[in-house]
Amino acid sequence: MRLNARRALVTGASRGIGRAIATAFAEQGADVAITARTLEALAEARAEVEALGRKCHAMAWDVSDVAVARERLLEAQEALGGLDIVVNNAGVHHLPDHAGSEADWDYVIDTNLKAVWFITGEAARLMRREGGAVVNVASDYAFRGGNSIYGVSKWGVRGLTRGLAQKWAGKGVRVNGIGPGPVATEMSNWHEGDPLERPNLPLGRLTLPEEVARVAVFLASDDASAVIGETIVLNSGNT
Repeated sequence: MRLNARRALVTGASRGIGRAIATAFAEQGADVAITARTLEALAEARAEVEALGRKCHAMAWDVSDVAVARERLLEAQEALGGLDIVVNNAGVHHLPDHAGSEADWDYVIDTNLKAVWFITGEAARLMRREGGAVVNVASDYAFRGGNSIYGVSKWGVRGLTRGLAQKWAGKGVRVNGIGPGPVATEMSNWHEGDPLERPNLPLGRLTLPEEVARVAVFLASDDASAVIGETIVLNSGNT
């Protein structure tokens, strides 16, 4: 298994991409700590990981509260017996244009961008002795831009991924990212039972969360040992 005996933290793991990543990591032999705003939201994801025979530690954490980032990372490290992988997946969407209040701006930027900076920094300091990997979930907006607060935040995640990768690569911590486009999740207004087909996309369908998760497994594994600062796009050919 590609992640055998690794210990991973996945934020925003109650559903969608985060839950698929947590499950994929468990399938590949990792123990997993998962977060969401409430413990109740994590019940099904935790059950999936444990059903695969892996340890799972659930934590209630709104990642925009960066004051407790080190505390939560240390909790995950203690619960799992170490920490080798951190996936910054937690994120929020917002308006499709530039409209929005200052409170909207703070809400999106704090969750999608500021949290990535603080969590990655704290994680790298914890993992640098033994080495590790950080995977930041951005968006294809990180490449095609946009005038929404969400687009700005994800453009920033790509930039942070490159910069933090340069900072930590020589200290044994690899930082990379994923740029999903339209994915079959509630965040993309897709619900169970809805069709996957999208004639406007070159691939003709939405990307599946499990497809994103497989790329996360690759980036977290030794197979990507020389991949530094990259953001891999999965968007059904949308850009």
